[in-house]
Amino acid sequence: MIKAFLKDSGTFQKIFQLIIAFFVILIFTTAVITVVTHNDMSSVRSLKIMQMIQAVGLFVLPPLVLAYLWSDKPLNYLGFKSGFTFADLLLVAVFMVVAIPFINLISSLNQLLVLPDFFSSAELWMKASEKQIAEITAKMLNVHTFPELLFNILLIAIIPAMGEEMFFRATIQKIFTEWRKAVWGIWIAAFVFSAIHLQFYGFVPRMLLGAFFGYLYAWSGSLWLPVVAHFVNNAIAVVFYYLKYNGVNLPDIDRVGTGDTLWMGVLSGVMVVVGVVVLKNRLLRARR
Repeated sequence: MIKAFLKDSGTFQKIFQLIIAFFVILIFTTAVITVVTHNDMSSVRSLKIMQMIQAVGLFVLPPLVLAYLWSDKPLNYLGFKSGFTFADLLLVAVFMVVAIPFINLISSLNQLLVLPDFFSSAELWMKASEKQIAEITAKMLNVHTFPELLFNILLIAIIPAMGEEMFFRATIQKIFTEWRKAVWGIWIAAFVFSAIHLQFYGFVPRMLLGAFFGYLYAWSGSLWLPVVAHFVNNAIAVVFYYLKYNGVNLPDIDRVGTGDTLWMGVLSGVMVVVGVVVLKNRLLRARR
């Protein structure tokens, strides 16, 4: 009786239902985090518990619940279906590695943006917020055993890749794509995806990443490709910092493609453009 109960909901009804579901679960997850951590965020353990509960509660549960209410086939509604080959997955993974210098180059240009004087207080808040987020991330990534590495991959790569793609691509993008053309859904979802991270000086590269994930979803019809792309992007950082914090001498992965290696950022950008064209043609041809 409950399954597909809201399947006739229109665009704005679905947006309202999504907002309600998100904030109801936000209140619940906040209460759970407070009880479990005793409201003490000073330890890495508490930070990871908070991250786990938020990642599952805010990004996995709302899409699952709403897909169940909106469709007779919830998993199909979310895009958990075929529409790709192993070669497609491999190409997407390689693409994400090749794109690192270009992403860093765009990020460095984003950081050069200066807000007008009347936004100075907002700019100071954004810089302080980004510094705090960077410090928290560094604490979470600083692990020294293989089991801790595996847990970080689960926490920072697997769960966010699944949850955020379900939330932004399979839910927000799908809602707006049903209302207007696919390009509207892709870029609205990408904008919200970047904005919700509250990192202004990384806003542009994150929005472009979100748009790429969205196009993968639109071209293939399957959520698995953006999930893999998202996973690879996050997992690379997790593994890199694990090696770095355990004494392996590596170049700073966040600066490759900038400064003395600017040529790598430019070359990576060219390869990204070519890669996008190749993936688009390949995935669309497979759907015909």
